[in-house]
Amino acid sequence: MKQLNIPRALVVSAIVGTVLLIINQHETLLGQAELRIVPALLTYCVPFVVFIVGQLSRQDDEN
Repeated sequence: MKQLNIPRALVVSAIVGTVLLIINQHETLLGQAELRIVPALLTYCVPFVVFIVGQLSRQDDEN
């Protein structure tokens, strides 16, 4: 079993999470709403989890 590539997962979640955050909370950037902390954190967690699950799924397919 190969090790998970956590650093790469963090980079992907930072990039994808930032794009999703801008899309989902653009009102905050325009000063029209307050930042919603929990949804903002989840916006970064989702791409991280998807990346890790994808790696695990790929490892299962290779075995």
